[in-house]
Amino acid sequence: MTKGRIVSELPSPRRDYVYNWDASALLAQQHPGSVVCAAERVPESKVKSLRMYRRAPFRQADGHIQINVRESHVEEDGIRYGNVYMVWVPETQEG
Repeated sequence: MTKGRIVSELPSPRRDYVYNWDASALLAQQHPGSVVCAAERVPESKVKSLRMYRRAPFRQADGHIQINVRESHVEEDGIRYGNVYMVWVPETQEG
């Protein structure tokens, strides 16, 4: 039987985390009207680049992902961090 890995120390605060934005966007798309918490404590610079995504699953013919940041604050390092939430917004048909 394989035992799980035990981590004995916290990662460095300067470590660049990898976020799985596509999985969160797909989850939001599968549950329209629900708010999906995509990640916590995300630097503002990453949120700005995330909002520039124009590819699927973020933008499609039938709707798009709306990205919101909540509980944002500036930490001691001078960087603003916040929690990223995604919501699927269906396109409205006019006519």
